[in-house]
Amino acid sequence: MRQLDMRKYLLYSLLTFQSICLSAQLKEVDYRYAPDWYVTNICFPDDSFKTVVGPLGQMFYGFSAIGEKGEIFYPYIKGRGFYTVLHFFADEGMKINSQKLHSPRVPIVETYSTYGGMDILQETFSIAQDYMKVGISTKEGNREDIIITTVTNKTNQHRTIKPMLIIDSKYPVDLKDGIVYINGNKNVLISEPVKRVRKNLVDFKTLIEFGPIELVPGDNRKIVVLYDNGMPSVLANKFKQNPQAIVREITNLKKNVVDYWNNKTDIPYGYISIPDKEIQNLIDASLRNIWQSREIVDNKISFQVGPTCYRGLWIVDGAFILEAATMFGRGVDARHGIDYMLTFQSENGKIEKHKPDFWKANGVALWTCVRHAMLTQDKHWLESIWSKLRKTVQFIQKLRALSLENDIDLDDGLMPPGSIDGGLWGGPGQAEYSNVYWNLAGLKAMIQAAYWLEKREDAEAWEKEYREFYKKFQQAAHRDIVCDTFGNKYLPIMMDPKYHDLPQRAQWTFCHGVYPGQIFEQGDPIATGTMNMLHTTLQEGMVMGTGWIVEGIWNYFASFYGHACLWMGDGKRASESLYAFANHASPLYAWREEHNTRDLHREFVGDMPHNWASAEFLRLVVHMLALDRGNELHLFEGLPIEWIQPGMTIKLRDIATPFGNLSLSLDIDREGEYGLLQIERLSDLSCTGIYVHQPDKLSKEMKPIKLDSKKKHSLKINIKSVLLDK
Repeated sequence: MRQLDMRKYLLYSLLTFQSICLSAQLKEVDYRYAPDWYVTNICFPDDSFKTVVGPLGQMFYGFSAIGEKGEIFYPYIKGRGFYTVLHFFADEGMKINSQKLHSPRVPIVETYSTYGGMDILQETFSIAQDYMKVGISTKEGNREDIIITTVTNKTNQHRTIKPMLIIDSKYPVDLKDGIVYINGNKNVLISEPVKRVRKNLVDFKTLIEFGPIELVPGDNRKIVVLYDNGMPSVLANKFKQNPQAIVREITNLKKNVVDYWNNKTDIPYGYISIPDKEIQNLIDASLRNIWQSREIVDNKISFQVGPTCYRGLWIVDGAFILEAATMFGRGVDARHGIDYMLTFQSENGKIEKHKPDFWKANGVALWTCVRHAMLTQDKHWLESIWSKLRKTVQFIQKLRALSLENDIDLDDGLMPPGSIDGGLWGGPGQAEYSNVYWNLAGLKAMIQAAYWLEKREDAEAWEKEYREFYKKFQQAAHRDIVCDTFGNKYLPIMMDPKYHDLPQRAQWTFCHGVYPGQIFEQGDPIATGTMNMLHTTLQEGMVMGTGWIVEGIWNYFASFYGHACLWMGDGKRASESLYAFANHASPLYAWREEHNTRDLHREFVGDMPHNWASAEFLRLVVHMLALDRGNELHLFEGLPIEWIQPGMTIKLRDIATPFGNLSLSLDIDREGEYGLLQIERLSDLSCTGIYVHQPDKLSKEMKPIKLDSKKKHSLKINIKSVLLDK
């Protein structure tokens, strides 16, 4: 384009941006779609005791194991719930008003209540002095949960409260010498003397009443409850000897806990800075939630999905949690999780952790290993496990051969029927695409890795396999395409029409096939039509009815959908999906896996905090700002207009990419006219270019600006219109 024409084009772009900004309504995070029942994790990183706190300040213990029977409380998945619930009231008549965290990085749950004109603050947190001071595991050292209840009489009259502790438990509860024993070895200590104990309601319920407390006008009273894990504890012993000494010391103990969380954890904060405060809060809390759910298993770090029903590593969930940890500079930690994942490989190469026909686990494991190696720039490690990965590729080839031997014609050359998950189970004789998508994606990742490692023989053989596999997929897909009620031509997950469900049901693997699988070109009609179908299913900004609750929201599907939108070139929808995702978190910065929309009674599926959700939030934020496409790095494809207002700053620091660590900053001036974009040089010379995209409100005809990846850049941006090298 000639210089004069370029100036006209840039002027047009700037005017377009200014006119749009005048009428744009900025998105915000206010948790408008939060579940009305939620729990919050207060344990430490790698803690073996996963205490969660409910929305009324109650503490939950002993989530039931699969198959166990007995009384359970607050069940939320297939009848499973908690075996013990503790709830302390400053007075049974108090009104519980609201709840928040001390901060996104400090999991002290603050519950605010009122009674008779008085203010009541309950602060609930965990303390583990051996762990905090010298790193002794909570399996071996002391570990307590504490509730500090502060009652402030703001009235001009005397007031009286009658504290009460309610314990619901399947275990025996006994009181001796002022100490409550649960199941013989768990101690509950209270700083107030017990007046009486009532067990005349139901078998599992114990009410412990304390003597009345008088508060004069302006008076402030603290009551402390401590629950220990049965391990030897200096703090618990001191509490038993002199409860009031602990009451006097408790403020300093809390300060130590706050200092630990703010300054002494290994949680990878500071890698990303976003000018939207609530988005940043969710980023920080997501990292914390992931680290809190981790555990040390067989002396290795185990990244776990959640603290209750998903306490463990799931193959698909874990793949993205491990990617997020690697992106945020913890590749060494993530390597433990990948090593663990590979222990589920059989001699024939099959990856199996849960269901024997969950064929997609093979493709997921291949992609996970390749992605991890590229993000860590570790060819040597990938070489060391190459023979294992080659076996898994061979098993995928065997699966394709098996599809020709069964009695079903629909799946020939693809995958035999297998378990689906995420909305549909599938079953014998039910040919489906979920396992096709992920095994295509895994095979494609291995081809990329083979070229990266200069294993040309493997690359060429697998390329031939992939072409045949993909051709069969395209033929089957065009055969099975149907129309939704809006005329969108989409591909159902089930091949046979007699098994069809809602169009959007279980389309998570399709979204993964788009990204990170990258098996579709941007203009592919199958992908375009299926995305168009998904666009019509939104409620509360989210795809509704795709998961297990057919009338509900699968919260982190917002990231699957947002990533697919981003990959297909629709950054605006990706940013909208991120904000919808954020608004479905609890006010304490965590997600349940699934729950209903606001217009229906609430049902719940899955864990909370659910850390696949945490990982997906982190991934979507990063990829909206920096996304690798083959040998190119693309910046700001999903950049929300909310983040480039006057005086704002966006920063990425050492975010892992396949081209080395990425550091950049975008500083907007006070008038909102210009921004300074600074990009550090990438270490991997395989990147053929950095492409800076104009934000989502401009004409889509504006092409991204290509920069040399081998150089450091400092660019002045005429907001959303022009880049000029300084």
